[in-house]
Amino acid sequence: MTLRPELSQPAEPYSPPTKTVPQHAEPGRVPASYRALAAGLNLIGQVSPDLSARLLQALWFRPVHGRPGKRTQAFWQSADRRHPLITDTDGVDLHFWGKRDAPMILGVHGWRGTGAQFRYLVPGLIEAGYQVCLFDMPAHGMNRTRFTHVFEFMQVLLSIQAELGQPAGVIAHSLGCQAVIQAVSKGFKPGHLAFIAPGFNMDAMLDRFSQSVGLSATVHQRFKARLGTQSISISEAWVGTRETLYQRLSHQVVRQHLNHPGLLVADDQDEEILWQDFETITDYWPQAETSFSSGLGHYRILKDETVQHRVAAYFSRHR
Repeated sequence: MTLRPELSQPAEPYSPPTKTVPQHAEPGRVPASYRALAAGLNLIGQVSPDLSARLLQALWFRPVHGRPGKRTQAFWQSADRRHPLITDTDGVDLHFWGKRDAPMILGVHGWRGTGAQFRYLVPGLIEAGYQVCLFDMPAHGMNRTRFTHVFEFMQVLLSIQAELGQPAGVIAHSLGCQAVIQAVSKGFKPGHLAFIAPGFNMDAMLDRFSQSVGLSATVHQRFKARLGTQSISISEAWVGTRETLYQRLSHQVVRQHLNHPGLLVADDQDEEILWQDFETITDYWPQAETSFSSGLGHYRILKDETVQHRVAAYFSRHR
């Protein structure tokens, strides 16, 4: 199907693609350190592609992130209250804004993200009558751990529900949306959903990442095959299925569990998620309202005022 915008606020004129064009946006920019690492791996790969694949796999579950800046630290310090959450593997600091007895909305960031990315949404959600709970997932942002995967994200959500009860809603971005679905498959009950640039196709996302950092075709293929084989044991340990990450983190699995009311927010210039993946989501998530834009990309969409108003309006109507 062809997606069309349904924005609640005025937006720039928008002309949706007349056909699915996976290359409509260039792959996203990545830190210079990632490109330098890829260049080194390509060099090693000319001699031993298997060694490059092993090295890259060892780093894959250790997302690189810098020290949070002063504005980010100030945002976390502005929270009305904090609550330490102890999970099966580590701890996560939950930060809350809004009245303690108000319905709770969780913000779930994606890979190499941070809960602080949702800071622009907090005022509107509080005004709509909610309290907002944000946090940095393991190995991200202010969190001190360095190894993680999406199933650990899943476990954090399940632990929050077990300790604080079912949230009234969840706002998630990128791979954080996939973590929500994995948690739903294990009993998480998120209420209403707002998925922003959801990453439901791990296979395509990995291809996109390799392209953005400049991995050679040989290193990429060896790494992708090795990661698929090695990830089976992770899936088996955490969700009880012998599947590769490409099989488990896929539209096929998402469509089995995504039957909640919600809002799908996406941009046709997303650098990390292909437009055709957003089209696919609308095919199996008919319960969702849609809000599409042009030119915001994968990350700036979280800062856009129109998106902020749209998300706040959606949850306000379902208070």
